Amino acid sequence: SSGINAEYGGASVKAIGRGCPDMAHLFLIDCIQVCDMGLKGFSQTRGLRVVNLGDCVRLSDVGVRNIVDGPSGAQIRELNLTNCLRVGDTTLFRIAQRCHNLAYARFCYSEFVTDAGVELLANMQTLRSLDLSGCAVGDAGLASLGNNPNFRNISLSECNLITDVGIQKMTSRLLLLETLDISFCVNVTDYATKFLAFSCRELVRLNIAGCTQLTDTSVSYISGGCHYLSHLNLSNNLNITDKAVRFLRRGCKLLQRLNLQLCPKITYVAIQRLEGGGCKVSHSIDINALKLGPMLPLSRTHKRPMSVGYSIFPIPSHG
Repeated sequence: SSGINAEYGGASVKAIGRGCPDMAHLFLIDCIQVCDMGLKGFSQTRGLRVVNLGDCVRLSDVGVRNIVDGPSGAQIRELNLTNCLRVGDTTLFRIAQRCHNLAYARFCYSEFVTDAGVELLANMQTLRSLDLSGCAVGDAGLASLGNNPNFRNISLSECNLITDVGIQKMTSRLLLLETLDISFCVNVTDYATKFLAFSCRELVRLNIAGCTQLTDTSVSYISGGCHYLSHLNLSNNLNITDKAVRFLRRGCKLLQRLNLQLCPKITYVAIQRLEGGGCKVSHSIDINALKLGPMLPLSRTHKRPMSVGYSIFPIPSHG
């Protein structure tokens, strides 16, 4: 069998694992009945390359260890533990020791993943894409990520402990970074964007939505340094104005998609000019109501993303 994807209970999963020792892909997404004991059946599986346990909320470090410490540990290239709320630094320690070929990893929304665990992951030279959204990661963790120049994609959305200092230390050494998501990191200011833009000049995708302290100055830095940018998210920001759009028109000639949702100071005229250059813009302006006056900002409704939804990371092929 090459993989399974179903809502099985612990006993069923355990039996499947024992019956399919050569399984390559394991998908147990949102299987709330799966517990640590169920994963014990995969402790002898030999061929796992992709493991997706997203939203299996009953799993803990003990269950993940059944897979990581088994024969497949050194062969796993992709690991998704999004919303596995009981998983923490203990798992990251075992991964750093055993998963020598890991390239793509997600540990979103686990309060037990901290700077200590991130420092271990940063030493994994095979790791290319890392998603730590919603984790208890701060500036020390970001500084350690900067020690690994092999990173291409990093997501730190809603990591509210992050400040400008951490962004500066991380981005100053990740010169080949292609994708960065620091959306809703509310402590980030224009100062951080300055270092980001002029260090990570290879950026293709950047998400700074909901960074409410950012202003047009940040966009001027981005347009001055990130000339390869194709996707930019500036949504949920009350400070961004038409001036930012003018910066982008001049400096980001390759921009294909721009998100300006809930940016009430952006006018439709500015959007039209940008779209005239071939960029597709998402916005909140009601064209039919333009004569009624300026629109009011809407509040953001927080909802934890499911692990199977949109990701800022490119989807790797499984040849």
